[in-house]
Amino acid sequence: MVLDKWSEFIDKLREFFKKRGYLEVFTPALLDYPNLDANVEPIPVKVKRQGTERTMWLQTSPEYSMKKLLSKYRRDMFQIAKVFRNNEHGRLHRVEFHMLEWYKTGESYEYLIEEIKELLNELFGYTEFEELTLDESFKRHLGFNLLQDKESLQEALKERAIYYEEDEDWETLFYRAFVEVERRLGRGKPIFIKDFPPQLSALAKVRNEVAERFELFIEGVELANGWTEETNPEEIRRRLQREALKRDLPVDEEFIEAHRTIPDCAGCSIGVDRLFMLYLGKSSLDDIELFKL
Repeated sequence: MVLDKWSEFIDKLREFFKKRGYLEVFTPALLDYPNLDANVEPIPVKVKRQGTERTMWLQTSPEYSMKKLLSKYRRDMFQIAKVFRNNEHGRLHRVEFHMLEWYKTGESYEYLIEEIKELLNELFGYTEFEELTLDESFKRHLGFNLLQDKESLQEALKERAIYYEEDEDWETLFYRAFVEVERRLGRGKPIFIKDFPPQLSALAKVRNEVAERFELFIEGVELANGWTEETNPEEIRRRLQREALKRDLPVDEEFIEAHRTIPDCAGCSIGVDRLFMLYLGKSSLDDIELFKL
C-alpha cells in the first residue's frame, strides 16, 4: 500500500545522503521573511506572540534557513521538509508538499549532477542519462536558439503558434516557450538541462555570462533544480532587492549577511512527491495522496 511504500522511499532517501556523510537538519517552517522567488508565491500567516500580532511566512523552500546553518557550521547537510506555495494545484502541483534540499561544500553544480545520477540509479535502476545546455534543448525541440532579446523571442513564438501577450517581459516569454520544451524532456532516460542565461540565474553563480544552474526532467516532469551557489553578499542583495521591489515584499537581511561566511558550495532541491509518484509508476499526484486537500 502507498503508506508502506512512502515510508520505504523516505528511508532510502535518508540512507543515500547519510552514507555519503551529509548531516540531516531540521529548520523552521514558519519564517520572519518570505523566500523571494520570481515564480513562487509565498503564503503570509497572521501570528500572535505575547498578545502582539504580526505577519510571518510559510517557507516555500528551506533554502534560507539551511544557508544560515551553512554559514555557521560549514557542513554538508540535507533536509526533507514540508514547504508551501500559494495558488498551486494540478496534476503535478500542490500548495503543500515535501522538498528534499541538500548542500555540498567545496563543490559545483557538476558534482550534484553526478550525485543525482547515483541516486536515480539506486531508486530506479537508471544507467543512462543525458545532459544538454538550455540553449541546445531549445534548438532540439523548438528549432531555434534561446533568443536574448524580447522582440526576437516574440517572433520565434509567433512562428510556432505559441501564445503570448504583447506586454509580457522576456522572462514570461521564455517560460511560455520552455513549457513546450519541458513536456518533451526525459523521455526514456533522465535528462539534465544546464547552463542558464544570467537573467534566469536565481541565486546561482554566474561565470562567463552563464549561470551554473541545472534542472532534471524524467518523462516530461521537472524534478530537481540546483546550482553552484553565489556567495557574494552584495550580489545576493542586488538579486533579492530586485525581486522584493517587483512584488512589494520584505528582504531577509540576516540571510544576506550569512553569505559573508558561507563556504563555496552547491545546492539542490527535489520535489519528493513527484519523485515518489514516478517511483510508483504513476503520472499524477492524485494517485499517491493519502489525504485529499
